[in-house]
Amino acid sequence: MTKAVRSEEMNAFNRLIKQNVKQEGFTPLLIEGVGVVQWHKAQVMTPFLYDPIICMMGQGAKICRVGEASFTYQGGDFFINFLPIPVYAEVIAASLDEPFQSAVMSINLIKLADMVMRIEQQEKDALKSLPEPSSCIVVGQANDNLIELFSRLLRIASDPLESAILGEAVIDEIYYRLLTGEHGYALRKLLHQYGNIQPVSKAVNHIHSNINKVIKVDELASIANMSKTSFFNAFKKLMHVSPMQYIKSIKLQKAQALLIQGIQANEASYQVGYNSFSQFSREYKRFFGFPPSQTEAS
Repeated sequence: MTKAVRSEEMNAFNRLIKQNVKQEGFTPLLIEGVGVVQWHKAQVMTPFLYDPIICMMGQGAKICRVGEASFTYQGGDFFINFLPIPVYAEVIAASLDEPFQSAVMSINLIKLADMVMRIEQQEKDALKSLPEPSSCIVVGQANDNLIELFSRLLRIASDPLESAILGEAVIDEIYYRLLTGEHGYALRKLLHQYGNIQPVSKAVNHIHSNINKVIKVDELASIANMSKTSFFNAFKKLMHVSPMQYIKSIKLQKAQALLIQGIQANEASYQVGYNSFSQFSREYKRFFGFPPSQTEAS
């Protein structure tokens, strides 16, 4: 397609985002896990916990930093994250005239893996060798079909009846287009690693389920059925941070959520497994840039 047609598709996509926006930041739509994001000014580097998502960029630009890795994506790009991961995110291009705009969709890994199997049953092109675990984040440029599909997703997700009847079908088609598009082979390779990712995924689930306890790397390696060294290396390669950095990030993100709910700082520190309130306060300030006492309840 011509650049003019691509521009028209992107303009239509951005109009749909604008029509569905209710507030600055994230607005949820009627399909669970689907929503739109808009910012009229740049946003400073801020820590977030990203659940597994696909983000389709409409306009503007954003940087996502995880450990030593950095990912930049802008209008026409997609961003995929396969596991819950703590990131530092910064909106670097947004204005009143051209706000930052994107659409996001939660990922169901089981459905995505099932789509890979169905595609390869038809293509008879299953990947024979399993690669080493790589990053759980993929960034690429969307093709025309994917842009149009996200526009359709937003139209459906803003209508109660269509959301209930057509929502799953358009999500399946988005999975299909991603897996058969320009970056499809790389995505399939990553999903074929699922057996290799699963040990790390089990450890990640254990962290989230036991956030109120002291968690040690030896314990996680045992859950993953790996040696401590092998687990450490696999975890860092996949998540871009060490297991202890990940644990600390998750604890502090959860603590901030409790503070915003109105929980007292000493109680929040206890609920995320800190035995020392002074240590919690130091690490909270280092992570967020301000002490727990300056976190405002909603």
